[in-house]
Amino acid sequence: MSGSRQREWLTDILESAPSIIFLVLWRSDVDMEMAGWLGVGLAAIVLIGFRLSRVHFNPILLGINVHLLIITPLIVTVSQMGALDLARALTAASERGVLVTVFIVGCALTAFSRRGFIGTDDLPDSSRWGYSLILLVASAAAIIWAFTYTGNTLLAIAVPMMGLFGLRRLLVARWLDRSIGPIAALQLVPVPHSPLSPPATSIRLYCGRTVGCWQRERMTHRRHLT
Repeated sequence: MSGSRQREWLTDILESAPSIIFLVLWRSDVDMEMAGWLGVGLAAIVLIGFRLSRVHFNPILLGINVHLLIITPLIVTVSQMGALDLARALTAASERGVLVTVFIVGCALTAFSRRGFIGTDDLPDSSRWGYSLILLVASAAAIIWAFTYTGNTLLAIAVPMMGLFGLRRLLVARWLDRSIGPIAALQLVPVPHSPLSPPATSIRLYCGRTVGCWQRERMTHRRHLT
């Protein structure tokens, strides 16, 4: 369990690298188009690398990287076609639009992926659909917040995005708690012994329900009193 958690944190860091680097460049004096194309390259490397390595995507970070991959080419293409007003509108909405892309990717994952928008294996269908729909509703609310908040653009994006990450963690943790459950039984099973060996009692400890069940056996020997 610890190893899988460490791997998940490592992959999340790698998957978030393109957006972090783009954010740093966005807040600096680097040309926005150059920063956008750099984001395209980094997002493509992560998406292709994870796919080839068969590493599971974080569903929210997947939406962010898809947005980085398509938004700059889209704006440049529209601008070169002469639709300058549309290009300017896309540029103005490009930062907040990342939440729209996350929502669209979430809809696609919910409909076509066995892991859903929640992005977790072994969930029952009802739980996967339920948790994914909760995240979709939260994503829709995040879009409304981002496009109606009139303050700082970074806050308009960061606050709802952090809420989505936190909500997903909460839902996954809730499922894990319900799946593992408490210890179900403690059985004392007598172990046969010969007259030449001291009697023993085997204690078998059974845990939980259907997921993550484990068994530990401990032998306690007692010597005869003479």
